Parts: sequence; C-alpha cells; structure tokens
Amino acid sequence: MSFLDKLFKRGARSAEPSKRTDAGQTTPATKIPEHYLPLLDLQNQRQLLEVKITGSSRVYQSMILAIDAERGLLWLDDVFPQQLLLDTGDEITLRHHRNGEQLVIRAPVVAMGSTYDASGFAVTLPEFVYYMPRRSSPRYIIGHQSSLSVKIRTLGQEPSYGTLQDISTGGLRLIVAGNMLPHLRHGALLPMCEVDISDELQIRCRARICAFRIGRSPYRHTQISVEFIDLEEETGAKLARFLRDSQLRHGELYAPQSISTHAA
Repeated sequence: MSFLDKLFKRGARSAEPSKRTDAGQTTPATKIPEHYLPLLDLQNQRQLLEVKITGSSRVYQSMILAIDAERGLLWLDDVFPQQLLLDTGDEITLRHHRNGEQLVIRAPVVAMGSTYDASGFAVTLPEFVYYMPRRSSPRYIIGHQSSLSVKIRTLGQEPSYGTLQDISTGGLRLIVAGNMLPHLRHGALLPMCEVDISDELQIRCRARICAFRIGRSPYRHTQISVEFIDLEEETGAKLARFLRDSQLRHGELYAPQSISTHAA
C-alpha cells in the first residue's frame, strides 16, 4: 500500500469517527488545535464552501469531511456540480462568508479519492485559518450622479457601457441600463474592463464578476460588481493615490460596506 493510499484511507476513516453526546451534538474523536476551530465549526455544521480551481472561471461547492492536523491535510467532499478537471497538483481556493467577513484558503490538491476507491479529495491544511473583512481597502462611492463611463465585455458578447458607481484598488461596481442577467455568471471572466478616471488615470485590465443584480431606481438597470485581475502595478498605485486624495477632500464619500460576492 502506497504512502498516499495509507493517508487517504486514514483521512476517509477520520471523516466518520465523530460521536454523539447526550445532547445530540457531534464532537470530534480527536482534539483539533484551537486555530483550526473555524474549520471544525464548518465541518460540524456541514456548511457549504465555495470552491474555485485555479485556471477555471467556474465556481463549485463542497463540504469539509475531516481535519487531519497531525498530517497537515484537509479532506473535502467531491465538488458539485460534478466536474472532471480537478486533479492532484491543482490549486484550489476555498471561501466561506460570514457576517461581512470571509475565510479564504488557497491550497494544492495532494490526493484524489477516486484513486483510492474513496470519495472526496485532500488539500494541504494551511498553517493559519481565520476570518477577515471581505474588503481590504475602502471604496470611493460616486452614486447615480456619476459621469464616468465603464466599458466591459463578457465572453462572446459585444462591449457594454455602464456608469461607474464605486471603485477601490481591488475592483469597481457599475450599472448598465436594462437587464444583462442572461449574459452574467458569478466568477466569469471579463476580457475587458475600462474606465477613464482622469487624464492621468485610465484603467485597462481584465476583471472577474463578483456579484450582480437587477435594480429599478432611478431606472431599470443591472448592477455589476467586478474584481480587477491583472491591473498594472503602476496603474494600481495611481488609483490608490486617487482614493487617498479623494478621502482627504471628501471623507464622507468613503464607506466601509463590502461588495457582496453573491448574486442577489
């Protein structure tokens, strides 16, 4: 039996040894280090986690089967919808949202259950696990009075033009007249995202869709939140200076809200 075979069978068994207390609650058979308690809570509550495979724009879901702190492994259930892309060596990103915070884990896949007649797969257990605010930088809120135009293009479609609503160093939100929902998908790549903030600051990059919803005021429109993917370092620095200067001039234009990463 190979080393990984032993590990996987051990991990598959460790997904089941939880036992019931008199109160009917599940407790782990082995003690989990305190810094992994957020993962244990997600496992006991059978919470769904968002799963993204590096290099793919699709979003999947999974649940934690077991936490093997001794061997540094996190065992996850098969992702769904079912897919055939995931393999040993791939990197995935796990996310869970809670009260305006998010837990993010990026880790390589080290074993696939299908290789050992088991379900699920194993990734490297991170050294630290904690929730953090979903937005690491403030956003500059402009609102419906904005005169700044944003140009985006979804895959296979002609460019669309919208109005900038708010922007941060990590992304922006715009509104496009009409209903664009048939052309939008959570996590999808936008090959084009362009906006001219000023003569000295023009954004030209790809982006990823984080959220979208229909709005009806002041007119029927689609609100779209996107994350910058390959914004040039120099442009990012100029944008950061713009936001800082704007804060000094118009402190009230900043807001601590996060752009939701779920479609409404």
